[in-house]
Amino acid sequence: MHQFRNDYSEGAAPEVLDALVRTNSEQTSGYGTDGHCAHAAELIRTAIEQPDAHVSFVPGGTVANILAISALTDEFEGPICAADAHPTAHETGAIEGCGRRLLATADPFGVLDPDSAERIWRVCTANGCHTTRPAMLYFSDTTEFGHVYTRAEFDALCDWAASHDLAVYVDGARIASAMTAEGADLDIAHIAERADAFTLGGTKNGMLFGEALVVSPRSARGRRAIDRLPYLTKRAGAMTAKGRLMGVMYEAAFSTDGTDVTGEIPYWRYARHANACATLLAAGMRDAGFEPYLETMGNQQFFWTAPDIAQQLADACGAEISLVDDPTGAGRVVSRFVTSWATSEADVDEAIAFAKTLV
Repeated sequence: MHQFRNDYSEGAAPEVLDALVRTNSEQTSGYGTDGHCAHAAELIRTAIEQPDAHVSFVPGGTVANILAISALTDEFEGPICAADAHPTAHETGAIEGCGRRLLATADPFGVLDPDSAERIWRVCTANGCHTTRPAMLYFSDTTEFGHVYTRAEFDALCDWAASHDLAVYVDGARIASAMTAEGADLDIAHIAERADAFTLGGTKNGMLFGEALVVSPRSARGRRAIDRLPYLTKRAGAMTAKGRLMGVMYEAAFSTDGTDVTGEIPYWRYARHANACATLLAAGMRDAGFEPYLETMGNQQFFWTAPDIAQQLADACGAEISLVDDPTGAGRVVSRFVTSWATSEADVDEAIAFAKTLV
């Protein structure tokens, strides 16, 4: 049975794999200084409508977060983020290991809001040098639990950050899913216009690996981050000798040569397909009697399940199990299903049919 464990278990999407094979025998300069990386960066600048943006490629999401946060802050500063943000829950103290302290709010499900950020700001600034100084906002889109920020929510965070002279960084490991979610009103050009830095995730959207880290030169913090990034990247061991591989993959994903009949480049098309499969899955699971844990628009879907059913879903189709507080007292857990560019409608139908046998 198809596995719904995550959106990076498969290899590369067809256009990406074809590009890797086609360029496999090329000899280029290393460490991202090659023509493929340069061209991919130009394609990204065009897609985000920011011709002066700094674009670099790093192998994974955790190191992208390390680099962005380290570049935008000093050693005695840290990012304000939600309690359930990815760095607080899944990165094994990677940010703290680089000398930056995470300033976590009490916001649930990884969704950051200005009021909670303000409370952290007041606590941290009341004691001067005795407390870590906030220097930026961190949030991901989509969040850990699949929330897609609206334009109003995003602008509210950016407005609050600007009023406190803080940088804004958007972890975009699943930003393609957010930008193509049904009903989404926030687009990548607007994010690029307002955020100091963000990533365009490749690992979870059709590539073998890689994240594109985009930094704006419009702010003083952005310009300083751009100057620091090469040194931080090398120090972190993330300056990949065969960096051209990421350039080749992003070239393929952002190339207009790969547009379909709708005129959409592969990068957005992969995510839109994954979201459509997730929507079908959510509808089928609800029809089968499963209660959603959260209503989400992206490629992650969450359902309340009894522990024994959760284990059967995990064994059969890789649905990950999360232990959460069950307000009913029944001891239920949450099963997470994730779709990808490689998921088919037949895969979804098979998973739903199996789930129906468990209820």
